Amino acid sequence: MSLIKRPHITEKAMDLMDFENKMQFIVHTDATKPEIAAEIKDEYDAEVADVNTQITMNGEKKATVEFEQDDVAQDIASRMGAF
Repeated sequence: MSLIKRPHITEKAMDLMDFENKMQFIVHTDATKPEIAAEIKDEYDAEVADVNTQITMNGEKKATVEFEQDDVAQDIASRMGAF
């Protein structure tokens, strides 16, 4: 079972992707930061620099993933069809 439910696409998330090489995902509430980083690495073949999580007002867990290589966030979003 995948820990990542879907990408979180908002105007702020697009700014993070464009200017800070970060992507946001909605993940299962019991997912840990190391598990999220490992799944991103396996699924998208990208090195993860950092993962931050928070619980949204809707009770969903949102993970902000920062990538080590430049422009990886835009590449992944393009492959996912996010834009």
